[in-house]
Amino acid sequence: MNDWLNHPAIQSGVAPLVAALITAKLFNSLRLSGLAVIVGFCTTVYLVADFNFEPFTVVRKIILCGLAAAIIAPLIDLTVRNGRFIRYLIAAGCGSAALWVFWPILHQKETPEAAIHGVGMVMYMIWISIFMDRLSTMPISAGAAGAGLGMGVGTSALLATSALLGQVGLSLGAACGAYLLIQILSRKPLSCGRTFTLPLTFLCGLIGLAAVLLAKLPWHCLPILAAIPVVAHVPLPRNWLPRKKIIALSILALAPAFAAVFLVWREAGGIPV
Repeated sequence: MNDWLNHPAIQSGVAPLVAALITAKLFNSLRLSGLAVIVGFCTTVYLVADFNFEPFTVVRKIILCGLAAAIIAPLIDLTVRNGRFIRYLIAAGCGSAALWVFWPILHQKETPEAAIHGVGMVMYMIWISIFMDRLSTMPISAGAAGAGLGMGVGTSALLATSALLGQVGLSLGAACGAYLLIQILSRKPLSCGRTFTLPLTFLCGLIGLAAVLLAKLPWHCLPILAAIPVVAHVPLPRNWLPRKKIIALSILALAPAFAAVFLVWREAGGIPV
């Protein structure tokens, strides 16, 4: 049993998929199906790292940011009505989180280089946060964007020789895949909100940055990954069934993910062993 649970495909694919399926179905009546993404993520973290935060590394800071976002997001959905104002706060929080997580790395660089990296990280996180937050009322589009981001960031990080970052990224893609699968089978949208999009924003954004700074992910893959939540905004005919919308938006969201993965694969020379 332990050998089975220790298999990477189970840890980052099957386990988060099953956990997200159960969560999305159980909590839909409470309009908290968005919790599926963080439950899937937590399943992989438990299997891979057992929520051990010592030493307090960059990766563990990212995990903590995702957990904090998962706690804050439902409270925002239940209490906040001014969507534009909270969107600006989320963008500021994402930018600040990037500086906090990666400050030990920036601190070791020369001032000009640290400033360039810092500004780039903040801009990347703000971009991701704004476009993902706009999807918080669009469950199909948000699910497709999350699946594309999770698969793109996770696979790219894996090819960039970071197994842990790759696994946690892929768990997000698997959880979003489960979220979309339920909508296909039920033929109707699930609840979404920032409960779904906020943890995705923090985790996918920070994992991508970590793969650049800690592994061998080329920096020019980040703008490609940042296009995923943008293409998920493509309007589709209103008379299309949810299944048809999910397929179309998933293809659009996965296209940039595949492009980023191809760039990493070409530069890395194949899958690391």
